[in-house]
Amino acid sequence: FDDTTGWRALETNWQGLAAFVAATGPTYYDHYSLTENLLEACEYSCITHVNRHVRAAGIAVLEQWINSCSTNETHSQLILDPGSSLRRIVVKVLKVSLADNWSQ
Repeated sequence: FDDTTGWRALETNWQGLAAFVAATGPTYYDHYSLTENLLEACEYSCITHVNRHVRAAGIAVLEQWINSCSTNETHSQLILDPGSSLRRIVVKVLKVSLADNWSQ
């Protein structure tokens, strides 16, 4: 194997999670929780990982988490509450990714 095969698997897994969250919508939060480990892994993938495709896939997951919680008043606090872990991660990822010029 080359040194990027694992990255492709990670990218695919993030894409799969993004699709799953998109498909389940707000009910995602009724069955699954955003654990600190999952959020930290997503944060790392979004802002620290060397591969731009992995970073983009991580951001796609964040996008779907935001979409899913913003369409439901009960779950909207996950993004509206300044102390929530999801909001903290989103703000951090936005700060770093907006300064990254990999999208060219």
